[in-house]
Amino acid sequence: MPTFSVFICDMKKRVIKFFKNKYAISLTIFVLWVCFFNEVDLFYVFKSRMELYSLQKEVKELEKKNEQAKISLEDLKNNQALEKFARETYYMKRDNEVVFVFKEVEEK
Repeated sequence: MPTFSVFICDMKKRVIKFFKNKYAISLTIFVLWVCFFNEVDLFYVFKSRMELYSLQKEVKELEKKNEQAKISLEDLKNNQALEKFARETYYMKRDNEVVFVFKEVEEK
């Protein structure tokens, strides 16, 4: 039954044999360069993908708000809806009316 030290020794031999090959050295240097030292390294790619995901999420939210605004605009083209909006939002009234505004008190 092989021991742990035999396994380590065998691994060292394999690694040394692997790195004696000039193609293996070239491949290792290339992978390290592309992954860590290049201008567009793995960290930049990861950061860019996270930013892209958040921007796509923001676009979806803004599209929903845009659709709601379009619906509200269509509703306000009707005079009755426009009057209701003005009364509720800006507390406007007709000449012969008195408007009482009741606000709810927040309990602390």
